Amino acid sequence: MEINDREGIENGTSSSAESAGTGAESTQIGGSSRGVGSRVKGLASSAKEKASGIPGMLADGLQAGADALRQRRTSAGTEVAGSSVAITSDPTIAAVTDTLASGMQSSADWLRDADIDKLKEGVEKQVKEHPARTLLVALGAGYLIGKALRR
Repeated sequence: MEINDREGIENGTSSSAESAGTGAESTQIGGSSRGVGSRVKGLASSAKEKASGIPGMLADGLQAGADALRQRRTSAGTEVAGSSVAITSDPTIAAVTDTLASGMQSSADWLRDADIDKLKEGVEKQVKEHPARTLLVALGAGYLIGKALRR
């Protein structure tokens, strides 16, 4: 009988004596699957909340960077804290710094004002209408980001 029981377990079948306790076990499994489902929903909502805060964090970082550039430009010729390179009062450098700071500021404003759903729809539309161009842009951006991070 023991050999038959082992074969039944290996084949996925069981005798009636073994299956007598499965009612309580299936209730526990059903209850735990509902618990897992609620955990997954909780994690998904938590991730969505965290993701909704990312544009604000990026905008704050861009704003801080723009402010730091403007501060360094105004303190030209003096040693900037944490920097071993003194910024000269060259008008070309000042113009480039202003342009960069303005671009960072406008990017921060755009991130704060952007509707993420509209942005998502726009990207989806672009991918559907021009998949090859989108792939090439993504590859180029990935390459440039990889080069920048490697340094």
